[in-house]
Amino acid sequence: MSDREPTPADIRALIADADALQERIRNVEQQLRSSEETRHTVFRLDDAAGRLTDVSEALEETAGELARVRSVRDGSVCAVPWGVCPEHGNTLVSSGGRTQCKTCGRTWNYDRLGVPCGEPLTHKVTDAAGGSFLACKAHAMDATERLIGGTVTPLDKDGGRD
Repeated sequence: MSDREPTPADIRALIADADALQERIRNVEQQLRSSEETRHTVFRLDDAAGRLTDVSEALEETAGELARVRSVRDGSVCAVPWGVCPEHGNTLVSSGGRTQCKTCGRTWNYDRLGVPCGEPLTHKVTDAAGGSFLACKAHAMDATERLIGGTVTPLDKDGGRD
């Protein structure tokens, strides 16, 4: 195994492998169904092919989450390590790989709370000790409610970062 971190493309290549295996299983199942002598042997193959659909879906969700995690590394989007509703801030609940805003009901088909934010940068948040980070509108909104002795300032409209 390589020391290189897998990419979303690497995960999607696994999806292609799973899809190809599923097709091979379906072909074997069809061939066995065509004979009266072997027809009774195929009942497990439909289940096996169905499980590969679940595998592909899990891999696709993983690729999407990995893409979101990797996108925050370049510093061009909010890298706060948990997601928010872009309009309402810290109002999300997550269960079973899906996330919903408790205020507006908007949903995401992934665990938005469990991955870095990824929303556009709009503010600089500075704590009382002088430490700072760049954040999106929703995380800045949340910081104004929780921050004691610090400041939240908008970035310049042209993207300037003090």
